[in-house]
Amino acid sequence: MGDFTKKFLDEQKVKLLKHKEQIIENFKAFTQETKNEGKNLVSEEGDLAQKYTDQKLNISLREKDLRTMREIDLALRKIDDGTYGYCEESGEPIEQKRLEKKPWARLSLYYAELEEREQQRYFKRSV
Repeated sequence: MGDFTKKFLDEQKVKLLKHKEQIIENFKAFTQETKNEGKNLVSEEGDLAQKYTDQKLNISLREKDLRTMREIDLALRKIDDGTYGYCEESGEPIEQKRLEKKPWARLSLYYAELEEREQQRYFKRSV
């Protein structure tokens, strides 16, 4: 825990748990919404297309939430074992402001930008 104060780590833990709780609430709402939609019959093709588009978007958002939930769980484990806040690439402390904005960050800003550029390069090649 060398580079971060106990107070900072405690605050981060609270943020992580709140964000995790919000994701769980989103999943519950989505599940309820999906149940209710199944009861409504759609007769118009335009309505059906819109419903399909909405469902696809919702599923995409839930997948993103699920990835974030995994990141949150990892960050919580790292707080407990004393490895929280260190870049997985360089081993150096992640910028505190970055952690305050994204408490589940695993990479320093520099390495996160490198990873993003690499993903963009890969995406451009695969399209």
